[in-house]
Amino acid sequence: MMKLRVLFGILLIIILTACSSTTQTVVSNEVTFYGEGEYWNVSYIYNPELYDEKMVNWVEIELKDFELSQGDINNIDIELESRDGLITGNIGDMETKIEGNVISFLVGTVNFETYKEDEYKITINFKDKQDVIKLQMKR
Repeated sequence: MMKLRVLFGILLIIILTACSSTTQTVVSNEVTFYGEGEYWNVSYIYNPELYDEKMVNWVEIELKDFELSQGDINNIDIELESRDGLITGNIGDMETKIEGNVISFLVGTVNFETYKEDEYKITINFKDKQDVIKLQMKR
């Protein structure tokens, strides 16, 4: 009788653990994690092929209400936070592309494994204004 109770208890724990665990879906194609802030719109574009080849991916930040100049990139500081770490830096020190009010820049490893359910937090400091934006996968 005692063995039956122990066996039942173990079975119950296994069932509860299996039901409560969240399944995460590994990203296998290019996806965009997007968020909007007060001053900026941000996209983190995860491309598994680019990442496997060069260990980098693109982030695009778009300033909403002001016109950007080439010199402005030296005054933009970012922090990109994920579950595996924090990337910080000045946009002027990074490899960038500028098209209108959109600045694209490369970042290295953000997560060791990227899941569709991931969320990121980016903080952008520019001209005494701070924007904190949560990025989620665009569906």
